[in-house]
Amino acid sequence: MLFRSLTRWTKSCFRSGSDKDEVSREIPEKKEEEDVRGQTADVDDTCVGLRRPLKQPEFHQDKHTLGTFLAYRMEEIGVKDYFVVPGDFNLTLLDQLLKNDSLRLVGCCNELNAGYAADGYARASPARVAVVVVTFMVGSLSVLNAIAGALTDGLSVIVICGCPATKLLKDDRLIHHGLSTTDYDQALRMFREVTASAVRLDNAANAREVLDRTIAESLTKSMPVYIEVPADVGTVPVGRPSPLVINEPAPSKADAIAAVSNAFSRSWNHAAQPVMIIGPLARGCPQPLLLDFIERLGCPVFCQPDGKSLIPEDHDQFFGTFWGFASDPGIEKLALESDLWVVVGGRWSDLHHWGKAVYGPESIRTVDVQDGYVGMPSGERIEGVSLRATLSGIIGASLTSNCETCRPVKPLSANVTDTTTPDPNIPLPMTTISQGIGHLLKGNDTLIADSGDSWFNAQRVRLPRGADYQVQMIYSSIGWSLPATLGIQLARPDGRAILMIGDGAFQMTAQELSTMIRAKANPIILVMNNLGYVIETAIHDGPYNYISNWDYAGLGNCFSKAWHAVDGGSRFASAEESASRLAPGIISLRVKTAGEWHKALERIEREPEKLAILECCVHPTDYSEGLRQLGPVFR
Repeated sequence: MLFRSLTRWTKSCFRSGSDKDEVSREIPEKKEEEDVRGQTADVDDTCVGLRRPLKQPEFHQDKHTLGTFLAYRMEEIGVKDYFVVPGDFNLTLLDQLLKNDSLRLVGCCNELNAGYAADGYARASPARVAVVVVTFMVGSLSVLNAIAGALTDGLSVIVICGCPATKLLKDDRLIHHGLSTTDYDQALRMFREVTASAVRLDNAANAREVLDRTIAESLTKSMPVYIEVPADVGTVPVGRPSPLVINEPAPSKADAIAAVSNAFSRSWNHAAQPVMIIGPLARGCPQPLLLDFIERLGCPVFCQPDGKSLIPEDHDQFFGTFWGFASDPGIEKLALESDLWVVVGGRWSDLHHWGKAVYGPESIRTVDVQDGYVGMPSGERIEGVSLRATLSGIIGASLTSNCETCRPVKPLSANVTDTTTPDPNIPLPMTTISQGIGHLLKGNDTLIADSGDSWFNAQRVRLPRGADYQVQMIYSSIGWSLPATLGIQLARPDGRAILMIGDGAFQMTAQELSTMIRAKANPIILVMNNLGYVIETAIHDGPYNYISNWDYAGLGNCFSKAWHAVDGGSRFASAEESASRLAPGIISLRVKTAGEWHKALERIEREPEKLAILECCVHPTDYSEGLRQLGPVFR
């Protein structure tokens, strides 16, 4: 099925320094291909610069084990919630983590969902880091798919995997959860392909040091890491933790900054109709600096579809989304008529240009600003400059001001909110849903779109200032968004996560709705029930694109039943958890008409503390024009 295959896409801006895996036992290197990862310039790490300073944890123990040491580090780097699927090889480690009352264990239904939840948490958390705990092989290989997606978006997701005790690993006998072989390094080798480092802490003498080094590597490179902890090592005594050492990246070189400023000035001063394009890799840049840069240039600004929310959509210079044939009206024409593209953090894939406005030929008029280098229209590439240093240097450069480049600009009419009210009795149209979401969003909320028509419809939604937008554009694993919404809601509890997801994607990961209920999370889940994989239908129709029709609105009650045993069968259940089972606080509605839609939104706003699940019954042929044009691209 489309969007399900494992890609090996990597991006240099997510990495700095050496990318060689550090393991406390030797893992055979692959000899058939050279590891070329990590060959980027030594630059400022903008993402790390945005992290909050490491705080002094409240958690203290008279005597630490490796497990409580890990719990200390998790609190220190800013983790408050961690995602878990228990298994026989991680149970004693989980006991150690539970000793830190500042951390909340969030039990998930399966490892793939737990990984997606960690992905969402890493996107939205102020610390930009998440932890997921799984068990050996059956758990780690299940979470592997989610970690591949986290890699593509440069997310610091730390995978902790409980594995067999060291004495078992050394014995020449089969171990359950293995692959019927005594080679137990398969998962380590697999994770090397999608992480900055894959290690096993089977040497108690240096386990603490390797653990610290691997955590720091995830933070500095903004990449996932994988750490196996043998069942007998999590309880090994270790010394009291000292502050975690994170090596600061080397500062940008002054001569490189000057070279960028001069080269940019030459290109800019000769341009008559420049435009700026903001891409997803600009997320590591502080928004005030990005706005200063935008206003210094004064030209029209577009965003790529996964760069939405990086510039306030009510800003005078913001025109809309540049996305090939799916661009906002008039945007593609303006871009292609421009003689200079200033692209900040841009990323170009087949899903960004649809094979039409191909990036390659446009390089002759593009200033490509990335974290680590700047590419000029002449083909010159200047290394050794961070994104932050580049923008600051250009802001201070000598730039020609003229009426063409610095004129006040107005947003296109397409970005003006539609205030028309449809007939309440008509079947629910997608345009009404998009308009309603726009009215529902507040400044600290997050809009999330799963792969499919939700991508296109989310672009129609006008975001208020302060609202965030999240999408998994490159990896595009359908179903990612539901567990990711759990992570985003827990990481950003002062706002609400609002999810647009198709029924096909929802069926992939639906179980995590029960975790949201149990965690008392209050996102808004909008399930677009259009009776199948509509994106697949648009590309290539066939009987395989149609699925069973679920009672999506009924799942709220299905996943929140009272226990059939008084104590829930658990001596660990709190009185609060028992009470929440009787009154879980859910709004669960099926919406078929425009009138029902508006009534549902009114109730959601009246009861913001409740999780809301709206099954939006949309006709299968009611999908966006962008999706309609998508089919020929992939045929």
